[in-house]
Amino acid sequence: MTKTLILSNVRFPEPHVESYLSIIIKKEEPEVIVLNGDTTQCFWDYECPRVIDVLYVIRSLAPWAHIVYVQGDLDPHAPKCITSEPRYREEITATSVYVMEVSSTKYFVLHGHQYELDNIRKSLNAGPWDWIILGQYKKLEVDRLARIIYSGGITRDFPPEARGYVVIDETSFYIRSLR
Repeated sequence: MTKTLILSNVRFPEPHVESYLSIIIKKEEPEVIVLNGDTTQCFWDYECPRVIDVLYVIRSLAPWAHIVYVQGDLDPHAPKCITSEPRYREEITATSVYVMEVSSTKYFVLHGHQYELDNIRKSLNAGPWDWIILGQYKKLEVDRLARIIYSGGITRDFPPEARGYVVIDETSFYIRSLR
């Protein structure tokens, strides 16, 4: 059974982040971890150590898991950092949109800053039954009519009701609050 953990707005190295990551990963034991944007701040080459540090922390907590790094608006340089790091270049997937299919349902995982919310489905060429998972917005909720999952964040910059994460398994998905 494949379990995917989607974490948005981690904002590493905030002081509480490592303990939250440890608790979440131990509780969920995912096979895939998707870091859905704003995982750390990375606009320039000199900020690459932040990206490498957060990947090191996650890799040490979940050495078995495949890691996908979806860039956000605060870490647009992260994919370049990952591909230039020899130990992560082959094992970490770096992208702006991650698409996964589970039980004939597609999930489009993206941070969300790239598109206008009203045009996002059309821009992604997503079908009416596909789900879109967004991390940009300070929400942790499911809009079943629009088929959008707002994945909230771990950062304390988000209000308490928006702190949490998303898990997708072979049959469905759920959101979990950190309150």
